[in-house]
This record gives sequence, structure tokens and C-alpha cells, in this order.
Amino acid sequence: MPARKKVILIFVELGLWAAFILTMFWLWDRWLIPGPHGTIHWVGMDFVPYWVGVRAMLTGQSPYSTGTTHLIQTVLLGGPPEAGGDPMLFVYPAWIFLLLAPWALLPLKWAVALWTGSLLLGIIHLIGYLAFRWGGHRIGRTGFWAVVLAVGCLPFLSIAVTKGQLSLVSLGALFLAIRLVGGLPMQRGSRIPGSNHRETKSARTIFREIMAGIFLALSILKPTLTILAMAGMLLWALVERRVYLIAGFASCIGVLSLASWFAVGNWIPDYLQLLKNTGGAPVLWSLALLAWPWKALYAFLFTGIGAYAFIYFLRTRNRTQWFSAAILAGLALFPMRWIYDLLLGILVPAEAEQMSRLSAASVVIALLAPWGLALFPEPLRWSAQVIGLPLAWAFVWFAHFVLPVRSKGMK
Repeated sequence: MPARKKVILIFVELGLWAAFILTMFWLWDRWLIPGPHGTIHWVGMDFVPYWVGVRAMLTGQSPYSTGTTHLIQTVLLGGPPEAGGDPMLFVYPAWIFLLLAPWALLPLKWAVALWTGSLLLGIIHLIGYLAFRWGGHRIGRTGFWAVVLAVGCLPFLSIAVTKGQLSLVSLGALFLAIRLVGGLPMQRGSRIPGSNHRETKSARTIFREIMAGIFLALSILKPTLTILAMAGMLLWALVERRVYLIAGFASCIGVLSLASWFAVGNWIPDYLQLLKNTGGAPVLWSLALLAWPWKALYAFLFTGIGAYAFIYFLRTRNRTQWFSAAILAGLALFPMRWIYDLLLGILVPAEAEQMSRLSAASVVIALLAPWGLALFPEPLRWSAQVIGLPLAWAFVWFAHFVLPVRSKGMK
């Protein structure tokens, strides 16, 4: 790309970013909802707990302490939550401290605007990338996928972006880790034919592996749905002997953990105690919604997909299918208390390029499925989405990875 176009592109990006930040700043005082002590701000609602928690850590106070919890509730709700309401706790691993510290130094209103505006810019880039990839860089197809992706993601983004959900950072980091791995050469220090020397990795390959490991570590800043995907990628790295990726992952986790320990000491026991207190909500929400034997069939389907993909990976070294299955398993089986975390499903076909008609149709159905919830009675909508969307993305997985292989085998 010519230098002049790069400069123009940079200014366009900065202009969009500034526009998104100012929009969120404007919405802060205008998008208000009823709360237990008066109206509360919708924009940045989920950002406030970790803004307050990290500010407390800057003064040496535990983000899980009673004092920090009271401060979170006071800043956000104006006082204690109503009975049965969201307690608004700091429910994240304290290793987010280092990354959130710059925002914690800003006034809350500007911190919210900068955070949510940045999330919006990032998710638009992700949608644009997927549209170009799935559209084969053809204008008509790219435009089609851009519209479908925007419409399909809107129910999640209207909540997750404006509330400042940390899950979007995990989603973006996991996507970047997958993209960096996708650019790595297949060779793993193998012996060059006819030579006694082993092929060495270039500096570029080493850098990509390290960065992939770093982004993989960042994907578990909120370790709910991404934990199985992270484990799947680490398992691939072990099998493929991607030492630098593992080193990048371990180094990033180490730096984040050390920084948090320097701030408040060993917070892990407090965090584990917090996880035990689920507030009466089930940990595996999706399975808890189903009765026997449907509970067992649902779990068997997704664990079976994971087992099949791993065996196939060991035989063929097809990492794409394995990564996709790990993402799908996490989407279906891990905590679903936050419905907008289901946006992770768009990464199931993220590496697809040339889709068959069946595969493309299945992706369109999965993306637009949330809008079909209007057909369900209101009390059933959330449960239907928790159970139904992973099933829709499971069909995408079969249509993209299994059915084409079966069709070739029958010819």
C-alpha cells in the first residue's frame, strides 16, 4: 500500500475512534435506567466494577474485599443492590490489574468513553475482516456478509459494547491468537531432506509464535467461555512443539500475575472463594436448564465433537478443525450467565474462506438465529438462546468440517 494511502487510512481510523469515544461520552448521561436508588448509567455498567477494583488495587486494597464491593455498589447503584438483584462484584481474576491500570487513572466518565469506544472500533474491525474473508474479497459477497454479520451481532453488541464487557477483549485476543497461528509455517524444526541439518525458525516465525502466546494469555482475562479454546490451542502447541508460543503464553501470565501480586499480594484464595459463591446460579447453566436424558445427550454431543476433532487432528494435523471444536465446546458447556458471551460463536467458522452453499447457509442461520427468539414466550427466550445457539453453531461446524469430507469420501 502506498505511503499516502496508509496515512489517509490512519487518519480515518483515528477519526472513527474519536467519534466512537465522543458518542459514548455523550450517551453516558443520557442512557439511564431505573436502579434500586434512582437511575443508573447503562453505558459502562459492567466496566465500573473493574474500574473501581483496579483503583482499589492501586492503593493496596483487595478487589474482592467488602470495602471494594461496597464502593462498586455505591459508584454504580448509589447503594446496596435490591434483594435478588445483581450484587455487582469484582468477579474477574486480579491479573487484569496491569492492563486496566491506565483506565483506572482516568475519571470514570472518560474511562468509560475510551473503553467502550475502543471496543466498538475493535468489533467493527472484526466484522469487516470476517466479511472480507468469507466474501472472498469480492465486493458483492463481502457486502452481503458485512450486512449479515452486523445484523446478527447487533443483539449482543448493543449490550456488550455499551456496557463495556471484558468478554469482548477475550474474544478479540483469541481471534488474534488464531490469526497469528494461521500465518505460521507448517515446519517445526524438521530435518531438511538430504541434509544432517535441521531447519531453523526465522525471527519472524519466532515473533509470531510469541505474540500468539501473548494474545492467547490475554484471551482468558475473563476466563469463562474462552478457557476451553485456550486449552485447545495450548494442547496443539504442545503436540506441534511450538515452544515459543508456550513461552509467550507463560511469560504474559507470569507478568500479569506478578504485577497483581505486587499490588495486593496473593489474591488467588479470595478469587477461588468468590467462585464458590455462585449466588445460587448454576455453574454449567446450559446443562442445568435441561432435564435428563437431554442433559446427557447435549453434553455428549459437544464432548463427542471435541474428541472427534482431536483424533482427527492427531491423524491429519488439521489444527483449524480442532480450534473450531474447542471454541464450540466452550460455547456450549461453560458458564453462560452472561448471554452476550455467546457472540464467541462467530469464531467457529472464523478461518473459513471458500464456503459451500450449505456451509454459508448454516452460518447465516446461526448469525440470524437470535432474532428468532421473538417467536418464543418471553420467559423462555434466554434459555432457548443458551441451548439453541450452540446447537446452531454445531451445525455450522458439521457443515464446514464434516459433511464436505464425507462427500469427498463417497465419490
